[in-house]
Parts: sequence; C-alpha cells; structure tokens
Amino acid sequence: MKVIGCLGRKGGSGKTMVSHLLAHGLAKGYGVFTNLIMTDVREGMPTNFVAKRDYLISSITNQNPQQDSLELSKIVDFTSKVENSVLIIDGGANRANVDAVFAQFCDMVLIPAGTSVEDLQVAESDYWELTNTIQEAGADTEVFIIRNRWPGVGKKREALLKRDWVKRFMQKAEKSGMLFPDFVPDMPSLLDMANADDPKTTPLIDSVSTRFAEMVSLRMGMELPPKRKLMQYGLGTTKKPEEEEKKLETI
Repeated sequence: MKVIGCLGRKGGSGKTMVSHLLAHGLAKGYGVFTNLIMTDVREGMPTNFVAKRDYLISSITNQNPQQDSLELSKIVDFTSKVENSVLIIDGGANRANVDAVFAQFCDMVLIPAGTSVEDLQVAESDYWELTNTIQEAGADTEVFIIRNRWPGVGKKREALLKRDWVKRFMQKAEKSGMLFPDFVPDMPSLLDMANADDPKTTPLIDSVSTRFAEMVSLRMGMELPPKRKLMQYGLGTTKKPEEEEKKLETI
C-alpha cells in the first residue's frame, strides 16, 4: 500500500480537490484500489461511503482524538489488505501538528499552492517544516509543493510568471527541488468532480486526472496496471479529441 497526503495549513488551497483528482485518476484511469480519507469532516460520515465514484471515501470527524485514532487504524488496516492499494489523506487547514504526524506515515506529501503571495509563502513554510520533521523522524517521505489551479499555457501563464513574487518562488523552487514536476490546471469544472453530493466528470477531467495519477505514481516508483480505456468521444460528448485538447491548452 502506498500512502499520499495532501496537506498544508492554508485553507482553500485545494487539498480536497487535489485529493479527489488523484483518487479519480488512479481508480478510474488505472483501476487501482484507492481509498480517500477525509480528515476534517465535522459531521459523521459512513466509512467507505461510495457516491458515484470509482474510489472509496472514508472519514474521521476530527472531534475525538481517541476515536479518530481508532477509526484511522481501521481504515489503514482495511486498505492495506488489498494488494497495490493507495490511501490518500485529505488534510485540514491550520493543523500543523496533525500534518506532521500524517506526513511521517506517507510515501509522498503534496502541498497545494495557488498563485497569490500568501499561497506561496505558506506553502513554502509548510514545505520546510514538514521536511525537517520528516528528517528528524528518519522517515523516507518525499514532500512537494503542487501548483494548484495554475494556468498552463498562453497569455495567462506568461502574465503570472512575470509577477515578482512568482518569479522569486520559482527560482527558489528550482534550486531546492521543492516543486512537483506537474501542476493542476485552472479548470473550474474540477470543483464539480469534488462535489460531495453530485460529483461530475468529463472526458477532459478523466484525461487530466489520469495524467496526474501517472506523474505521482512515476515519482513514487509505483508500477501502475495498464491504463483503462475511458469514455470514447461520441459517447456522452459531441466534442472531438482535438477540440478537447485545444480547450485544455487555452486554460
């Protein structure tokens, strides 16, 4: 079993969305048994609750430490019994101590970061704090900052990279190796995929999530099963592949 944590103190950074994107890509794109743990749920939610998804969703309520520890142990034990499974931890905001504990048990930690000055400053601070904690604990966890909802190409990307705080961040990131080689594109439709009540996906989301899952697995040295044949164009969509690709390039 591989364990991946989407952690970080910044609220609204996209930890939940990145967690769902990765889980969707692994489960639907490659058929990997994937369990996503929601660790900041305020109300009770059935363990291994499935709602229109190819992966499982489990939860701990973050209300009673002893109960949470017990539930977490059950989830880990359940998931680990499946060969080549993946457990994804969706962290909560402003829980540095909890993140430090989770990080030591992960094979990889992804810290989502948006494009604002605050987003990048907090993500960078989290990166160094978690890296130091992991080194002191003697763990082998890899930690990366994942750019979340960043424009991929075109004028938006050019304008973003010209901003002083972004240039400074990118220079430091390149020297330190803190940056994950892939990024999550600025696609509003990704929020629909993470919708708890009515998750929706499209062929474009399937493609983005599968590629993201492939990049994460490659970095961890995890061998994936053969890629599944996803929805064909013409079945459920009227757009041709080149039209979808053009749409992605303009985001």
